[in-house]
Amino acid sequence: MTFFLVSLDNTIVNVALPTLQRSLDASTTSLQWITDSYTTAFAGLIVVGGYLADRHGRRVILQSGLTSFILGSVVAVLASSSAIVILGRVLMGIGAAISVPASLSMLVDVFHTPKAREGAIAGWTASAGIGVALGPLAGGVLLKYYWWGSIFLASAVVAVAALVISWFWLPKSPHTKAERFDWRGSLLTVVILVSLVTGIIEGPDWGWLDYKVLALFVLSLAAMGLFVLHAGKFENPIVDLSILSSRRFSMSSLAMATTYLCIFGFLFLMTQFLQGDLGMTPLQAGIHFLPAAAAVVAGSGIAKAVGDKIGPKVLLAIGMLLLVVVNIKEIGFQANSNYTSVVGILLIGGLAMGLILTVGTDEVMGVLPAKHLGAGAAVNVALMEIGGAIGVALYGSIFNSEYASKLRPTSHLLPPALGHLVVGSFEAGLAIAHQIGGSLAFILNLKVRGAFMNGYANAGWVGIASGIVVVLVVATLMPRRSIAVQAFDSETITSGEFSVNEGTLGKTNESS
Repeated sequence: MTFFLVSLDNTIVNVALPTLQRSLDASTTSLQWITDSYTTAFAGLIVVGGYLADRHGRRVILQSGLTSFILGSVVAVLASSSAIVILGRVLMGIGAAISVPASLSMLVDVFHTPKAREGAIAGWTASAGIGVALGPLAGGVLLKYYWWGSIFLASAVVAVAALVISWFWLPKSPHTKAERFDWRGSLLTVVILVSLVTGIIEGPDWGWLDYKVLALFVLSLAAMGLFVLHAGKFENPIVDLSILSSRRFSMSSLAMATTYLCIFGFLFLMTQFLQGDLGMTPLQAGIHFLPAAAAVVAGSGIAKAVGDKIGPKVLLAIGMLLLVVVNIKEIGFQANSNYTSVVGILLIGGLAMGLILTVGTDEVMGVLPAKHLGAGAAVNVALMEIGGAIGVALYGSIFNSEYASKLRPTSHLLPPALGHLVVGSFEAGLAIAHQIGGSLAFILNLKVRGAFMNGYANAGWVGIASGIVVVLVVATLMPRRSIAVQAFDSETITSGEFSVNEGTLGKTNESS
């Protein structure tokens, strides 16, 4: 339920942004930070959240995260200005960062056999896809019948339900708080992730070569270097870098991060297509995203059913190839495309997401030793969030560049102020074409829609290129088949394999 809540909140707010702008008189910058503050806090603190779960017990940290999420939701519900909404979103992001890695690592505490764990992870990953797909629908329904604060109130209700369930159902988990706390490593991971994610988010608006964006990337790289030096000296660092030497962990994380890159970039543009080009309301667009949610569930079920027979390497490659197919279909969009041409993309994309996240998460959790479950899971989720941020930034940047270049000649037919708006925004272009009337309106409407499709098609090449590269990397480096092992405190990771001190439980097969 926790990952469903966090995934739902990633998309439910987007449909409310126009309403928030009108109700709170929010600026464009404020609207951007209503969404970005949540993402930045989530990605920036998630590794610390996983580390705290390992040290102080996963159940208590999960409950602390849910409490922060509830508090942030209440602050947003009661907000009278965009600044207070942003504060609430930061608290919600902190709560998500603390609770998500704890919820994933709790699965190993609750489900002890590999088969049971596979089923639990399939449900966990399916809940993420359902949350992403249901967010626009839930937001559309709530905004149709209630006020804008209802979207945050709904999140609070789900979080309260999850908190109550955790008290009565989840067992206490082991912790290692006797070890010295890694304050320096914790601070460095926050600097690495916050500066990196902020640079990725702001790059399209500020310009990729803007000194502020470059400074953020340099700061992130410098902090990475310092962390590597620190982790080599500290006895129990916040992240044990040896987990990255496991090809099961690294290849699975790469595939999942690329999945988020493609899916979030795709959703960013698909939402504009449904509401702008096809003229759907937020509620209608949300309803039309439902096939994707069903496909995610189906993909998770397929992964669980055939995973042992086919193996993770083949399933990850199949999932990535399906994402390539999605992007190939995207570049075939035309100005007269309709929802019928979209359904297939939603189904294939949802199926790919269910396959990859289920297989990848199971592989990642199968590699981690018990005392690093929280931090390791957090690193994996952080990479997925970074992938999603990169996807929106890359798809958006390529789309905006192509869209603007196609419309500049036509914009000269309009007054300078209107021409600037048309070049800068697809929705503004459609609105202006509707307002001006006459033959110019027909020409402008045709040009705006055509420019949108050209931009969409060009952005699709990002997914094609990244998908093909990851398929080749996974096919080359991913172990053919892994032998599931149960993580114990006595285990350590050495060169991608488990070294078990008290008897041999099994090793990962790192052969390709």
